[in-house]
Amino acid sequence: MFEIDEGPKTEVKRITFIGNRHFDDAELRDVIRTKETRWYRFLTSDDTYDPDRLKFDRELLRRFYLAKGYADFRVDSVVAELTRDRSGFFITFTITEGERYRFGKIEIKNHLRDLDPARLRTRVRTQEGEWYDANLVEDTVQALTDAVAEKGFAFVDVEPRTQRHRKKRTIDVTYEIGEGPRVFVERIEINGNVRTLDKVIRREFKLAEGDAFNAAKLRLSEKRIRNLGFFEDVQVHTKPGSSLDKAVIEVDVKEQSTGSLSFGFGVSSIDGPLADSSIQERNLLGRGQSLKLSLRASGRRQEIDLSFTEPYFLDRDLSAGFDVFRRKTDVTNQGTFDEDAIGTVLRMGYSLTERIRHSINYTLRRNKITNVDASASRFIRDQEGSFVTSGIGHSLSYDTRDSRIAPTKGFLIRFN
Repeated sequence: MFEIDEGPKTEVKRITFIGNRHFDDAELRDVIRTKETRWYRFLTSDDTYDPDRLKFDRELLRRFYLAKGYADFRVDSVVAELTRDRSGFFITFTITEGERYRFGKIEIKNHLRDLDPARLRTRVRTQEGEWYDANLVEDTVQALTDAVAEKGFAFVDVEPRTQRHRKKRTIDVTYEIGEGPRVFVERIEINGNVRTLDKVIRREFKLAEGDAFNAAKLRLSEKRIRNLGFFEDVQVHTKPGSSLDKAVIEVDVKEQSTGSLSFGFGVSSIDGPLADSSIQERNLLGRGQSLKLSLRASGRRQEIDLSFTEPYFLDRDLSAGFDVFRRKTDVTNQGTFDEDAIGTVLRMGYSLTERIRHSINYTLRRNKITNVDASASRFIRDQEGSFVTSGIGHSLSYDTRDSRIAPTKGFLIRFN
């Protein structure tokens, strides 16, 4: 029998760099994943010694320097030295930065028939004379792939060929577009949707079976499926079909809970004690429909709202829904009036483009003002009794966000 005492985790006491001339140690510490031990890092393990993480740090440093133009950069060694009291490590990165390069000649070499390379120049992100940036090269490869895919070519290989001129400190980049057959979508396979109906996922696709394959539309389809918010993970892959000119699109989804139940309690200086609760299902019966019931109550107000939305009314890209509400306000304690409002809202929306959406709504509401105090203002007394409001409204939105669930860039503009 072996008795093992693991002891506490060994911390990283200090991180230093040798050979860095253009970036100081503080800047490079921000680049790597491993961190020096600090009291406020008790929620993470980045300040504990992990040799596998150090391998990842080498790659992060390489990417950082390549994005800054240092194409000759290399990590010579990473040494982890244990302190005398064996309570932590001193980590030392020895690096060689090398010289900084600029972009030289930028060319596109095309091997595809019926494709004019001149029309692809606008997709090139790298410019002659600017500092070399490996990230821009990758962005250009992706942009050229999209441009070629829009013309129906799938599985195209865009390879950046670089030629380094050390004396001039420039790097020529040639983007070679390899040949590929014109490919069509043979079928779309969906896996992992236990509860959600297939058609809820399929209607988000910008590609249909039999269409020419388009990588840009495929990525847009994946984005639309993620924006549903029904799935924890969405993976879209392509694989060869039954012949060279056919491709199969495979969608793997992992469902997540789409229902929510919430409660809230509080105290207001105006309304006194208050409470609210709501129950919502965003994927009703796996059909993609949304149903929500909310209740709110306080010393002065009581509200109930029921909302339903069908995102694809009559199986078209046309959302339709309604809201039914009732709100009662009792302010007689302040010597003014009581209000009772009941009504409904009918909603309908449609897409003008992928980013522009227009919606219209019709509201029918009955308000009843009672128990008006004699000391109330004449404006309130003039409203005593019942009256009906019938109104039409609309909303125009422009959305460039990369994700509706967790956006990292873009913006949303809405005009009502």
